[in-house]
Formats: sequence, structure tokens, C-alpha cells
Amino acid sequence: MNLVDRGIKTIFYPSVVYEKKEYPEATNHYNCPIVTSYPEVIRHNIDALKSQQVTILTPFFSLDNKKILIKRVAEEFASFGVTYEEAKRAVIAAWKEREEYKKDIQKKGEETLAYLKKEGKKGIVLCGKPYHVDPEINHGIGDLIVSYGLAVLTEDSVAHLTPLTYPLRAVDQWVYNSRLYRAASLVAKENCLEFIQLNSFGCGLDAVTTDQIAEILAASGKMYTMLKIDEGNNLGAAKIRIRSLKAAMEERERKQYAPVIQKKPYQRPIFTKKMIQTHTILAPQMAPIHFELVQEAARSCGYRLEVLPAMDRAAVDEGLKYVNNDACYPAILMIGQVIKALKSGKYDLNHTSVIITQSGGGCRLTNYIAFLKLGLQQAGFSKIPIISANTVGLEKQPGFKLSLGLINRCIMAIVLGDLFMKVLYRTRPYEIFPGSADLLYEKWNAIAKETVKSGSPAAFRKTVRGIVREFDHLELQELEKPRVGIVGEILVKYHPTANNDIVNIIEEGGAEAVVPDLMDYFLYSTFNSRFRFRYLAGKKLTRELGKVAASYIQRFRKVVTCELEKSRRFLPPTPIDELAKMASEVVSLGNQTGEGWLVTAEMLEFIEQGTSNIICVQPLACLPNHVTGKGMLKPLKDRYPEANIIPIDYDPGISSVNQLNRIKLMLSVARKNMCKDS
Repeated sequence: MNLVDRGIKTIFYPSVVYEKKEYPEATNHYNCPIVTSYPEVIRHNIDALKSQQVTILTPFFSLDNKKILIKRVAEEFASFGVTYEEAKRAVIAAWKEREEYKKDIQKKGEETLAYLKKEGKKGIVLCGKPYHVDPEINHGIGDLIVSYGLAVLTEDSVAHLTPLTYPLRAVDQWVYNSRLYRAASLVAKENCLEFIQLNSFGCGLDAVTTDQIAEILAASGKMYTMLKIDEGNNLGAAKIRIRSLKAAMEERERKQYAPVIQKKPYQRPIFTKKMIQTHTILAPQMAPIHFELVQEAARSCGYRLEVLPAMDRAAVDEGLKYVNNDACYPAILMIGQVIKALKSGKYDLNHTSVIITQSGGGCRLTNYIAFLKLGLQQAGFSKIPIISANTVGLEKQPGFKLSLGLINRCIMAIVLGDLFMKVLYRTRPYEIFPGSADLLYEKWNAIAKETVKSGSPAAFRKTVRGIVREFDHLELQELEKPRVGIVGEILVKYHPTANNDIVNIIEEGGAEAVVPDLMDYFLYSTFNSRFRFRYLAGKKLTRELGKVAASYIQRFRKVVTCELEKSRRFLPPTPIDELAKMASEVVSLGNQTGEGWLVTAEMLEFIEQGTSNIICVQPLACLPNHVTGKGMLKPLKDRYPEANIIPIDYDPGISSVNQLNRIKLMLSVARKNMCKDS
């Protein structure tokens, strides 16, 4: 706003997905998801930009590939007369300056550490996110520490001084976090240093880092201090914590304390090939209709998979005991399900393993496995093998393989699950004979299980035709009800425990629930490689593999699409290319963290199909969904004034009564709008 008030008419605020990769051994080098996408929220939600005719440029960049960055800068500033050669000179100069700046900071860190050792003094490595250097945010914590006679070093001034030897439980995928882990490793080795981490309320990434850093320090008998920083400027609690740390340091020095290892690194149990025959594999629930079929797919390929119950409120309470409470709700729920099952006494713990999905993207979902490892360790189940189901090569286990047969059956299961969800939710609210839709679903679900077991394409086509035909002829009442779309974060959208059984709430409220296909998420993931290749220095091979994967999935989905197009009640799924085109008119396709641009696309798809009542569900701390879900409501309502969209946050601490009241209010508006239209 300062720039707008000063009359600036063009503002450059890039969305930076990848920072420069500083450590070759790191798994990835993402920026923070909210830092990546926040320019998009600003562009759409500050009215002054439009009223003052200010142009805000929010292109997506990667700062890791000099050649691609030059090309992208030239593209984005071509309208300003910037040539490729000018962009090249600018990027090379900036690249050099960044390296010089980095060297200056590191040199000062080395000098300070050498001084502390020589003079026998103590220092604090004060770690945080880059924005914590802002005095308006850190409230002068650094000066406060210095006032106690302690030197202050930043993590980027010393992180380069030692290799990371401690085996991380977390996936090392965010650049700032990578520096924190390595700075903690240095503190663990240096007697003259201690560690304080600044953590902002609601910072989801720090739900990963705080536990991991505490482990690194504890492994060498070092203390860990974390200070939560928010908009308040009362430093009373921070002063007490810092004084306590200083007193503990002095006490240790007086007693000539020798560090004692307090916690051993997590040792990953191996899931061997022999275990396929002997181990029950527990899978946390995500989407009951789909996962019932996925369970059959895995069993037919030799895995003794058991998907945990769909409705289990006690699992949330269990998760809160063992998962950092700043972690997102889906992690708490999924890990709570697993630990509750392991505690139940139902399973032979010597012959039980756990499987969990990993996306490999910039969302915390990639680190659910880190939360699970810690949760199992704390609950006394550290010997339980964990299997990661992913397509990017993370956490490989020799006894688990995504074979072609398993992939085929899982695709069938998900496509059939999407079909069941579509036909069941479309017919159940209008039954003439109560329960008839559920009975028909149960009949065809049994047939679908056999189809998935067989993996037969012919049986798959026959099953799809039968499902569509019989649901198309189910006797229904001739009446209209409001249609309510449910979009948002993938687990909260489908998991009835996570969303308090929102489909049932909508149907009991006299409306019809409409839920997007789960397969859209997988197609979205394959589609994203195109944008990464074009704009973010992604690999051509990855792009081509994405196209092949999408084409392969479409072979199965085409069968459903053809049958639905012939039906009189049901709409076929929208192709992913069309969804991407719709979304790109509102938000950049560079928003790929979590559900990314797909959330916006789902809302646009529903509105275009006549479902203008939409509930956007997301975990309270799901920052990517707050960008592309809640953050895009204003531009969507500007385009579609008739849209009746409400965002609802889900979290263990949020009142379900409040959520229910908001849904009821939305349904009331939906009914009024329907009366106006009629």
C-alpha cells in the first residue's frame, strides 16, 4: 500500500517456487508455500490496485537455474523493452552479488565463532525464517540476547561450517529449513554455542523443523530453546526463556558438564520381501468409497492391506498426543488412526507394518512420514516398518513395489470410486424408496471389488456400463434441491471424520452434495510437469513421463466418460486440460503446492455446471489452500456474483457447532436463490 500511495503504477512481486539449492544432498529446494504464492493473494484481494490502475506483476520464477532465469526475466520484461542480452547481464550480475553477499555473511560468522573460542565467550545461533530479521517481527530479540553478554549469529552465517551427519527423520526439502538443520548440527558440536529458534504462530513448516532440530541437539546433549513470535510485543516470556537458557549454560559450565546423548536417531525398520506374506499393512483412511476398492487392489497383488475405519473421532485425540499440534489436521488424523490401531491389541505387532502416501511436493504432506516416524517412536512402536506410497522414489522399501498390475488395479479402484461417488450422491437425495440408492451401491460395490481383483479391462468396462445404467434408471422423485459443491484439501474433502460427515449434513439439510473426482488430483499432478518444464527449469523427461501417465489414466477414465455422456442424469468429468485452462484465467498454474490451482479449478467447474453453492474445506493451517481456495473467493465472486461460496476451516480445536451453523446458513441462502430463479 505504501507503493500505491506513492503513485507507483507497476509493482514487481515475483512468486519464487525454488530457491538456489545450497546443499547437494538435500532432497529438494522449495521456497515456503505461502511465500511462493502470496503475491497471487495480494493481486486479487487489494481493491486499491484496481481502483488506482496499478499493475502488479507476479510471475513464477526458479532462482536455481541461471539459464532459465535469464529467459524468464526477458519474457516477463519484454513489454518494457528489455532484451535477452540485458536480462542476461542483469541476472549474471545479481547472481554474482548474491554469492558475494553470502560469502560476507559466512565470513562474519567464521570470525565471530573464532572470537568466541579465543576469548572463551558464549554465543547464540538465533535461527528462524528470513522474515524474522525484520525488527517489527522479532521485537529486538537479537538485541535482548546481546544485552545478556551473549553473541548472536544467524543460521546462514554458520550453517556451512559442518556437514549434516545426523540422519534426518524429516524430508530435507525447503531451503531455509536445510540451513536450520545444519546450523543445529554445528551447535551440537561446539561448546561455545547454544541454539534459539524463532517460530511464528501458524508456521506449518516449523511443525516439521522444531521437532527435528530438538532431536539433533538432544543427540549431543545440547539444549533446545524455541520462542514463539507473533504480533504482540510483550517480551516477558521471551526474557524468562533466555535468562533460563543463560542460567543453564552457566550451571553446566560450573559443573563442567559433559554432554550426554539423550536421544538416538530414528532407525528405519526395513519392510522386506518376505514380509509381504506375513505382515498386515495398516493404511490410514482418506476416502472410504475409493479406499475400500484400493484395499482389494492391493490384496489381489499379494499385500495384506487393511484400511482403517472411516468414522473414528477417537483417532483425532490419539493423534494430538503424538503429533506436533502445529502440524496440519490431516497429519494428526492419519497418524492418530495408525497409533490407535496399533494400541488396540487387534494386531500382532511383530507382523504389522504401516503404509502412507507421500506426494514429494512442497506441501507438508511430503513430511507426514516424518510425523509418523516420530509418533510411532514416542508411542513405543519404533520397530514397525513404514512403507511410503509415492512415485518419486522417496523412502524406498525393498518389499514394496508399485508394479504395473498394482497400478492398473489402483487406477480402476479410484475411477470406480469416483463413479460411485458421482451416481450415489446424485440420486440418494431424490429417492422414492428410502435406502434404494445405498442398496444399489452395495450391489455394485461387491461387483466392483471382483472387477478390481481381476484387473480385467473387459470386466471394468462391463461394470462401468452396469453402474451407470442401473443408477440412471433408479426411481427418483421429480423435484429440485440445491446442489452444493465441496472443494478444498484432499483429505478433508473426502474423509468423513475430518469433515464431520459433511455429505450427510448437506443431504439431511435438504440439498445434494457434489464432490470432485479424486482422480483429478492425480491428473493435476501429472499436468504440473508441463508448467515446471516451461517456466521453472523442470526436466523434459519429467514432462514427458507426466504426459504418458496422464494418457494412461485417461484410458480408464474414457470408459466412464463415454457412459456418462450417454446417461440422462450424470455429467462426465471435465478433462484436466480444460480445468487448467479455466483456472489459468484466475490464478497462475504455478500454484502447485498441495492442491494448488486445482481448488480454484474445481470451484470454476462447479459454477460453470450450475452448482453455484460451494463449500471450500481446508485444514486451519493449510496455507496453500488458503491461497488458492479462500484467497480466490473475491475474484470468483467478482466474476460470478450469484456464487454462494463459504470457506470452512477444520481442526481439532474448532467448534463443530460453528461449522454446522455456517453450512445451514449457506443452505438457507441456496434455497432462497433457488426460489428467486424459479
